[in-house]
Amino acid sequence: MPVTSAAAYAVSLLDDKASLAHTIELLLTRLAPVPADERTVIGLLGWTNASQEEVESLAGLRDRHDGPLVAVLAELPSARGARVIAARLEGAVMVAEIERVLMPTLAAVAVGQCVVPRTIRQIVDRPPLSPRERQILAMVVLDFSNAEIARKLFVSESNVKNHLSSAFQKLGVKSRSAAAELILDRESGLGPGILRISPEEALPEIG
Repeated sequence: MPVTSAAAYAVSLLDDKASLAHTIELLLTRLAPVPADERTVIGLLGWTNASQEEVESLAGLRDRHDGPLVAVLAELPSARGARVIAARLEGAVMVAEIERVLMPTLAAVAVGQCVVPRTIRQIVDRPPLSPRERQILAMVVLDFSNAEIARKLFVSESNVKNHLSSAFQKLGVKSRSAAAELILDRESGLGPGILRISPEEALPEIG
């Protein structure tokens, strides 16, 4: 797609895994083509939902493009995808809202602002994990079974399952493996540090 520009910025479609070029081009037809070196060039990413493949392409995209990056998303991302968007992109727009929000988002990003839809922020801003949830998740990461966790914590297995269900909902995942992957993935904005328990929150030692 050719680089097009408004008064303060230019736009170039760098990636289009979600086949959104036509939708984006229709909205940008009002902008007159200009040489890319005369404007701050915003790189647009036509993404499905910040999938693992799309996220992994970011390093290469940054190598090719040193300006801001804005993702146009066909679907809401997972918790991991939402955290990557908030931490590593300058902006994001949902296709369902593109006609209303693309231009304001580009204008804000062009002057140094980061713009993320409220729906994505809500995914990122999950309720905090309780100390017990963090303790149990730490044991999940170490590959303990629910029965082993229950024995070590001197609680029932159903109690462990209840805590895990609550923790999964907060993390936006549906399984032990997905929770462990999210916690261990530093690019998601989490990392093992999310499981740290402060002295004030300390639970009785487990045997």
